[in-house]
Amino acid sequence: MVVAQVMFALVLLVCAGLTTQAFLRLVDVYQGFQAANVLRTEIRLPEKSYSENSQIANFYERVLRESAALPGAGTAALVTNSPASNVDNETTFFTINGRPAGKASEAPSADLQISSPDYFSALRIPLVAGHVYSFADNANAARVAVISRSMAARYWPNGDEVGQQIKIGSDDSKEPWMTVVGVVEDVRQNWWNPTSRPTIYEPFFQTPQRSMVFLMRVASNPAGYVSGIRDVVRGIDHQIALTDVDTLEREITDSIAIIRIMGVLMALFGSVALALSSVGVYGVLAEGVARRIPEIGVRLVLGAEPRDVMKLVLGQAVKLTGIGLAIGVPIAFAVNRAMSSLIFGIVSINLLLLAGFTLLLLLVALAAAYIPARRAMRVDPMVALRYE
Repeated sequence: MVVAQVMFALVLLVCAGLTTQAFLRLVDVYQGFQAANVLRTEIRLPEKSYSENSQIANFYERVLRESAALPGAGTAALVTNSPASNVDNETTFFTINGRPAGKASEAPSADLQISSPDYFSALRIPLVAGHVYSFADNANAARVAVISRSMAARYWPNGDEVGQQIKIGSDDSKEPWMTVVGVVEDVRQNWWNPTSRPTIYEPFFQTPQRSMVFLMRVASNPAGYVSGIRDVVRGIDHQIALTDVDTLEREITDSIAIIRIMGVLMALFGSVALALSSVGVYGVLAEGVARRIPEIGVRLVLGAEPRDVMKLVLGQAVKLTGIGLAIGVPIAFAVNRAMSSLIFGIVSINLLLLAGFTLLLLLVALAAAYIPARRAMRVDPMVALRYE
């Protein structure tokens, strides 16, 4: 029983430590932008009423302009997929003008985002090089794009990415060539992404989409602007409704809720397992001492010192705990590796954590064995020899 309890306690404590560590790391995982005081909502336009790109562009242009005019409102923007949405970005292959086409499996790829020009300022995504696109980059203008820093570093390590031309798809695709006009800082899309993916940003007014995420930075209290945004949208088209209205900070909190819940549960299970293992060690050793009272009495009569009896009882505790730890350490290490592979970049193999909990269980076992050991030291030899 002691061996099993110690083994399971170690595994649960390691899992609890890893999930707690993961949650603490997730607090800072969404870097590259500022989420404070940003209102987020989704807008979907029906295909029947908005079949033309010009209709879509006109609707969203009015939403942006009139929302930004609300008292106290700041920058309003659109994007196809906001950070912490728990939905991966669309991934696309692309071609770099002037570079030979390789195998299809070796074609470069990147995430694709479509946004309005003020998206980067709304989330305060830093500009690294060049400039971002503007409202003048519409359907009548030459096609442009902005790329992320990791994409620039991967495909243009010499720093000559601004002015290069790329296009979505293979070299023979009918998509137009886009000129890279700027580079922005990386943004991690979701907590499970090990790193920020290379990303291509296209101007919304060159590639309008019916379903967009609306973001607006305000001075304070984003929730207070929900009714104003709703009135703006209804004033343009009363059939359009806002969905999934919330703050971007709340979106981030909700996105990592599963890890937080796992951390709390594992911490609870680990604490229960630690308590059970200590009670188990105490109970087994107390029972063992009670059964060995005659033996202990004989040892004392033959000249054994009380400290020798203490060593005897504590040695048994160390032996049982050691067997449990010897079984539990490889299992805990395997669990550690499994969690590291499943949540790469958030959970990492932590030998220090494993060693720390191993030492903790050993100390708990010794503490639990101390009371039976003290009782054994105080056994009266004459009483022990008459025991039963």
